[in-house]
Order: sequence, then structure tokens, then C-alpha cells
Amino acid sequence: MKATHEANELRLGVNADDFRLPLRDALRQAGALRFPVVEFGAGTGDAAPPNLSSSGRKHLRRYADGLGLRIASVGADLPGLRFTDPRTVQERIDRTCGIISLAADLGVAVVTAAAGGLCRGPNAEFDPLALEALQQVADFADSRGRLFALRPSLDGADRLARLLNHVGCPSLRIGLDPAALVMSGVNPAAVIEHLAGSICLVHARDGTAGRAEHAGHETALGEGDVDLVGVLCMLAAAEYGGAYLLRRTDSSTPVADLQRARETLHELRASGFR
Repeated sequence: MKATHEANELRLGVNADDFRLPLRDALRQAGALRFPVVEFGAGTGDAAPPNLSSSGRKHLRRYADGLGLRIASVGADLPGLRFTDPRTVQERIDRTCGIISLAADLGVAVVTAAAGGLCRGPNAEFDPLALEALQQVADFADSRGRLFALRPSLDGADRLARLLNHVGCPSLRIGLDPAALVMSGVNPAAVIEHLAGSICLVHARDGTAGRAEHAGHETALGEGDVDLVGVLCMLAAAEYGGAYLLRRTDSSTPVADLQRARETLHELRASGFR
């Protein structure tokens, strides 16, 4: 498959959390490495909504602007809080909506979160509790003019299409992490083929292929089982114009790995993805 990319340049960025530094230091590191686009998590730490006052949000926005950085998305991963757990679902809704409000204050269009398990079993239908929670979050994002991008790993294209159709809110989108899909044994090509119009964010990383009973693991870009050329070709053909956020969540040398990952994607772009 051949696709040229001259009119659809890759906009490469990083997730500042991967530098394992305080937020402002991590943003400064991204700027020093000449990554113009960034993402960072706001579930905990410096950027969590309770830790950023109104003035603090203004200062953070100005700080990123001063470094020449555009914040592409804010992460709302909240470990331990599941959409399917009646004990924690309301806290997850409330905290996610707080992060959406933070994104609005920062002028950031996208809030993203790992989907996690949305069913009570591998072959079950979506949990009604999860569907109601996602409806509330999506509607809130819509009211604030933001997009809420779920990053699936366990669900394939058909199930995700049913989820989007059920919620029926244009602000609920897909954040594509091909490595997360491959590591769970899901085919990312099918997700792109059927849901390209709903993808508003891409995490660019790699990993080994997994199965339902044995998940794969993350690798440096180009060293795993993700079909990078295929993914890039399909996204280019679908005219995806959003950011490609390089990730290295499991590395002792994230700076070197992210620099190498950028070189890998530039080389693929220069080859025209042939």
C-alpha cells in the first residue's frame, strides 16, 4: 500500500509524563528536544485539578506557550477507578469532568483516558453502568466544547462502533494506541478501517503481540509487532491530521528512546510510507 504525506505532515509530540520529571521541568525538556506538541496526565500530581488554581492554570498555559509548545491533550487516567465498579464510578465521573474543565481552562481540545474493561466478562455486552457513566462524561465534554477520547485496548472495531453508536454523542471519540491493541491481541488496522472518522488522537509506540490470556509488552518503536507502515498509511489515507504523540512508558532511557522514535517516523515519512 502506498500513501504520500506531503500535504499531511506528521505532527510529532511527546507525553511529558514519560520524562519522569516535575511537570514544568518535563515541558522544558520537551521544548529543549524540539517537540512542539505535548500531552500530560492530570489524574494526579502537579496538573491534577485540585492542585491548579485559576491563576495556576493561566500560568501553566503561558509557560507552555513561552516554550513554543502546544498542548494537544490532557490525560484522565485514574488508576483504581473503573467505569464498571459501582463503588468508584461516581468518583471517576466527577474527577474526569474536573479534568475536562481543566482542559477547557487551558484551551486544550482533547481529554484522553484508557478505556479499560467496559464489560463484566470477555464476551459480555457493555456494562450498563459503564455506558451511563460514559454518557455523562461525553455530554459534559460536549457542554464544554471538548472531546473525550477513549483509548481502547480490549475491544475491537465492531464493539467500539456499537459503543459510539449507543452513546451517540459527537464528543466521544477514539484515542488510537496501536501498541495497546496489539499487546491485547486486537487488530489496530480494523479499528482504523471502521472508525477512522472518530480518531482524534494517536499514541505512537510499539509492543509485542499478546493474546487474551497473555498480554504483550512495550518495546522501543520499530522493535515490536505493530505494523507502523500499515498504521501510518491507513491514517494518511483517512486524512488524519491530528498529533502523533510518541510514548515510552517503560524505559530507563526515555529521552534517547523518544529521539530515536522521532527519527524512525521521519524516515518512514521520507520514504513515502512505501
